[in-house]
Amino acid sequence: MVYSKTKVMAGDPGTAVLENHVQTQYDEVVTDMAAGTIPVAAAALTGTINSARLPSVTRSIFLSAGGGTPTTTSGCAPPAKLELPTNDIMLVSLDYATGEYATFMFAMPDGYAGGTITPVFYWTAASGSGTVIWGIQGRSLDDDEALDQALGTAVTATDTLITANDVHKIAGSAFTLAGTPAGGELAVIKVYRSGGTLAVDAKLIGVKLEFSSTYSD
Repeated sequence: MVYSKTKVMAGDPGTAVLENHVQTQYDEVVTDMAAGTIPVAAAALTGTINSARLPSVTRSIFLSAGGGTPTTTSGCAPPAKLELPTNDIMLVSLDYATGEYATFMFAMPDGYAGGTITPVFYWTAASGSGTVIWGIQGRSLDDDEALDQALGTAVTATDTLITANDVHKIAGSAFTLAGTPAGGELAVIKVYRSGGTLAVDAKLIGVKLEFSSTYSD
């Protein structure tokens, strides 16, 4: 194989001075850059870059049952602790009958882009069989906004109890926070049990909220 001894200088046009074996790589890089498929470290960026060329980032936040507050009206049971017998695993849960509610309050991460949120419910039950329907809705609040406002449209997810005291995980449809959601705002989330055939309490372990975030290192 014969390699070119041509010296490539910064600023030289690629099509004029690169041999074929290097030209191919050059063309692939140009194509990938145009398609936005090359990740770029945010710290290395200067000037203006088309946001469509930055990689999409999905982040999440977990709402543990221990941080939930049952509503005064039709609230679920307050956070309960249960030690599982064999390995002394401590289970903290919010125990729900049908038609019961709890709320969570927290600040959305600064990078939150304000779009839809996908919930993933983690739950179990101590006994029984049947289905559980979980529901969720929320609102985003900024400085000087009234706390007592309507929440956004709810979404639900239906899951079936497999085995008592096993982890059960079910994703719901994406939902939108009411208001003008943005990073750093206070989020009010209401989680409830809207139905199902399980005759005993469903134990909510927590809810993971997945959302799109602005790119950062």
